[in-house]
Amino acid sequence: MKTQISKLENVDIRSVWKNEASDFTPWLVRQENINRIGDAIGMDLTVIEDEKPVGPFSADIFCKDENSDSFVVIENQLEISDHKHLGQLLTYATGLNATSIVWIASEFEDEHRATLDWLNEHTGPEINFFGIKLEAVKINESPIAPNFRIVCQPNNWIKSRNNTGYRRYGNGRLTENRKLQQDFWSSLNNQLAKNKSFLSRRKPVAHAWHGFSTGSSEAALEAVLKTRKEEITAQIIIRSNKSLYKSLEDDKEKIESEFGEALDWRPMPNNSSSRIGIHKTNFDLENEEQWNDYVSWLIVKLEKLYEVFSKRLTRFNQIDNVVSLKNKVGQI
Repeated sequence: MKTQISKLENVDIRSVWKNEASDFTPWLVRQENINRIGDAIGMDLTVIEDEKPVGPFSADIFCKDENSDSFVVIENQLEISDHKHLGQLLTYATGLNATSIVWIASEFEDEHRATLDWLNEHTGPEINFFGIKLEAVKINESPIAPNFRIVCQPNNWIKSRNNTGYRRYGNGRLTENRKLQQDFWSSLNNQLAKNKSFLSRRKPVAHAWHGFSTGSSEAALEAVLKTRKEEITAQIIIRSNKSLYKSLEDDKEKIESEFGEALDWRPMPNNSSSRIGIHKTNFDLENEEQWNDYVSWLIVKLEKLYEVFSKRLTRFNQIDNVVSLKNKVGQI
């Protein structure tokens, strides 16, 4: 039987994200999407804040690389690169003390590529500049997928981190920490299968986050490894819906009563997302003898979070749909 090979088609990114500030940045700041950037440049990125103030300006996304405990600034541009955004990028990097600077654009002028290359050549090994071309692609009638193509990167894409013993590789090799993360998630999946858990298993990926469905597009269930803080977290991420978070927070007493213990509520007013979770301290990813205990704790907390929150998320969606329908009817 002859294998059918289809052609990869480019899609106009403006048909996917019409506006940078109201569409693309809120989409990118979601953890599953910021992980795409992290995977491309070899970092474990945690979003600290979107629209981070820097004097009278604001950086699109301000992150931390969990592996090196250093700051990363990301500047988005849904058009061809220009001098204005280059200047903003350098201003944000200086004001936020960022050591990695990521510029995302739909296309890069040769002069701007040359500038990023020059900066990588003339700065120390702790400073990294990346240029990433944003593309949207599909095959035939498949769903549209984002593609982040590196057009500028640090020399040889291998740079030492000060005092960490950590090296980042751009050639597909995993750092020791990333390999441990991937193995840990494999161990979690194995235990989920053994327990016949209702939580859906996902392919283990080499980063600090492992997500599960809540049955709602408004929220995700996540397990997080925080090696620098020496803790693990089970949490609900509310995506770009502060009214949903407020609705849940109003029900805090009943929720914590059902869960059986107090939760950490983080409205994060300067971020598009909000978080509700629980933490376990004294976590050491390198101590593989303790992995069974860590995994068992995570499974118990993740399953309980799902049981407590999924019904509330479904109820909120139903009410929201009814309100939206009434508004549409009222406009006819």
